[in-house]
Amino acid sequence: MKKRLLIGILGFAGLLTACSEDEIDFYTGPAAVNITIDGDGTFVQGGIDLEKTFDIQLAVQGEHSDKDRVLKFAFGKEHTAVAGTNFELPMEVTLEAGRLDTVIQCKVFREGLTTEPLMFDLMIDPTGDFAGGVYDEVLVKMMIGFPTAWVDPSGWAADYWLGKCTQAKYAFVFEQLGTVDLGPYQGNFGMGYMNLASKFNEILEKDPRLDDDGQVMRFGNGY
Repeated sequence: MKKRLLIGILGFAGLLTACSEDEIDFYTGPAAVNITIDGDGTFVQGGIDLEKTFDIQLAVQGEHSDKDRVLKFAFGKEHTAVAGTNFELPMEVTLEAGRLDTVIQCKVFREGLTTEPLMFDLMIDPTGDFAGGVYDEVLVKMMIGFPTAWVDPSGWAADYWLGKCTQAKYAFVFEQLGTVDLGPYQGNFGMGYMNLASKFNEILEKDPRLDDDGQVMRFGNGY
């Protein structure tokens, strides 16, 4: 009986060891980096600015390091713009010891751009000390047209109340600046945006426009 019990205990211990070895899988590769951008490469039609600069934000998924690490970039398959002619940005940056984030700047030049977009497709180059994270690639358009992001200090209210910014919507709002008094629509927590969306929709009922996707333009949450 004791012999059978001992064999049973040893077998159970062996099973636990096998399960532990199978289930515990430690990742020993490079830390991953997520990329986000704050801006775009679109120049407003009729504007006089010859260049514009926006930030590219980089955040590490993982632990701090006690050593400096090099973050390298590469271009993907959608890349059509010419570095040094249409835009400038560093192709690598050093992340100092102890840092988990950094920012680089991209400068875009108006000269040579048209209403047909050029693009650069920025990715993490795994030959550096990092790999791509969940958001490991950004596609930036450079063109003459209208932006596709509202200029909004809150970071959310304009998108929520006016709807997604498109070139057609931005152009429409740009046209209204000379005729609509924006003073009464300045309010807290986005209420001003909600009332402004209603005003724009009233104008569009009399003078319908098409959005970028070919659908009838509407302002508001979900449009």
